[in-house]
Parts: sequence; structure tokens; C-alpha cells
Amino acid sequence: MNADWGLQAPGLPVPHFFGTRTTPLQVQGFIELGSVTEGPAEAPCLATLKQIHSTRAVLLKSPVTTGPLPVQEGDALVTNHPDTLILVRTADCVPVLLVDDRAGVVAAIHAGWRGAVAGIVPDTIAICVKEFHSHPESLKAAIGPSIGPCCYEVDAPVIDPMRARYPDWPGVLEETGPGKARLDLKRLIRHQLLHEGVAPEAIDMVNLCTHCRADLFYSYRREGQVIGTMFSGVMLSAGGWGR
Repeated sequence: MNADWGLQAPGLPVPHFFGTRTTPLQVQGFIELGSVTEGPAEAPCLATLKQIHSTRAVLLKSPVTTGPLPVQEGDALVTNHPDTLILVRTADCVPVLLVDDRAGVVAAIHAGWRGAVAGIVPDTIAICVKEFHSHPESLKAAIGPSIGPCCYEVDAPVIDPMRARYPDWPGVLEETGPGKARLDLKRLIRHQLLHEGVAPEAIDMVNLCTHCRADLFYSYRREGQVIGTMFSGVMLSAGGWGR
């Protein structure tokens, strides 16, 4: 997949993209939430969940066939099946893509604050390890565009569970006043990846804020409603793991 599909992470050795307002036009007409559908030539199968802000990771073991997913709701997809583009939707939340090209497994994660704080990223890594004998030190990760701390002030319902679970992680919360703080979701997820054993040099980050960049991204917080979402995805290639 080339840049026409969306933004790229240099460290991921498989086809992938982080979508914008206008991309990927190539897949929009093929997607059916909660199902595996036929896709365009570049991605013969597409798989997308009905997202629910959970920690549920859905496993798609090879072989994968078209039709409704056995588990249609969740916020992460994991597969070892080639030519199956797994997709997540975001509009301020964080898209996270994982690749273990040695084990031959990829994952796509939708991480809002609830899922991120509750541990959807570590839980998804655990599935890669258990089901596909992946090793965290072999994983490569890319953290995509999301709302940045510049635009994400939160209050007690977010601050309290954050501090209870991750009291010592620097830079994730910055107090702005009584009961208020700015939350850096990308930094939280980077801490989680490192804690699970992913190497620092294996983590790419697209440092763009969806709230700031109205020219590129939809933003639920900026617009106050769901006007649109961006798709991000990752896929193993049948001819090998490379792009």
C-alpha cells in the first residue's frame, strides 16, 4: 500500500496505513461493520468490528472466509491470515497497529481512553503471544494520529482510573487545575508497549493531533458529533510480509 491509502509508519514492514478525511477511498464501498467482506485488488479481504470502547480483541485465525464475524463487537482485531486487511475506525481515539513479521501476525487496535486505561493494548499483545507464539521483542508498533494533550483536557472520571492504574508513568497526565488535567493517550500507549517488552526503536508514532488538524482529520471533540471517521489498517501479504 502506498501513500495514496493514507499516512505511513516507516518501521512497519507490511502493508498498512493511517487514514485521513479523504483516504482510503479504495475501501470505503467494501466495508461492512462486523464482517469480513471482499475488498479491492490490493486487499482481497477486509475485516472490521462494531467498536464498543472495550478491551475485547477478536481473533481471526487462518483460514478466514467472508461473512459475519463470529464475534462482531470489540476494539481490536488479530490475524495471521494473509491478504486480510484488518481495520479500525477513529475520530480522536488512537489507532495502534502491531506487526510480528517473524511469527506472521498483525493486529489493529482502537484505543480510546477507556480501552487504553483498561489495557486493550497489553491484552492484544497477550493474544499474539498465546495464539501465534509471538515475542514482544519481535513486535513492531505504530501509534497513529489522535487527539493530542494540547486539546484533551479531562476531569475526575478519567483522571481517577488513570492514576489508580498507572500512578508512576511520567508525562501522561499534566495537571491544569483542581480536578483537571491534560491527557496524552499516545504517551500512555507508548509506556504500555515498552512495559510489555516492545523495543523503543520498534515503536513509530505519527505525532499529529486530530483536533488541531481539521484539514486532515475528523474530530469528535472538535465537532461535537460524529461527522465521519478515519479508517486505519494493516495486512500480511500472501507473497511475504513486505510491502
